[in-house]
This record gives sequence, C-alpha cells and structure tokens, in this order.
Amino acid sequence: MRMQNVERGPVARVAGIIGAIAVIALAATLGIVVLAVMLGLALIGAVIIAVRTWWLRRQMRRAAARGEGFGPTGPTSRGRVIEGEYSRGSGDDPRHPRR
Repeated sequence: MRMQNVERGPVARVAGIIGAIAVIALAATLGIVVLAVMLGLALIGAVIIAVRTWWLRRQMRRAAARGEGFGPTGPTSRGRVIEGEYSRGSGDDPRHPRR
C-alpha cells in the first residue's frame, strides 16, 4: 500500500496544530481531574480507617481501665468469659455411672 503526501495549505496546518493542542490540553485536564478524584477518595478512606481504629482503641482502653474483657462482639460486662463444653456420658460407660 502506497501513501501519498498531500500538500496542505497554511490555514489547514495552523488548524491542525490548534486542534492537536486542544486535544492534548483536554487530555491533560481530564487526567488531572481523575487523579484529584482518586486522591480525594483515598484521603477519605484513610480518614475513615483512622477514625475507626481510634474509636476501637478508645473502647478497649476504657474497658481495660474498668477491668472488663473485650470479647469478639464487644466489651463484656463481667470481665471474664470462660468457654467450655459439657457432655453427659452414656449409660454404658463405667466412668459415668447413672444417678
């Protein structure tokens, strides 16, 4: 395939240069706006995480100062949680006599 060079006049050249400058300026402006939006969202997320971490640490310090424990669902009011398992033996087991 053979390309032909077409001679353009000075008006077409100036219009092409102005058009290219406008496209580059628009792309740069759009890039700056997108970057600013992304940085803003990242800043908002960082503030939310920092406030949440501060709040949880504050709750844990208050619970520790009162001598309370801090369980998986929040502060406990009795201070200690003891978990265990209970089972009754069967009647056939000599270690567990029937009463």
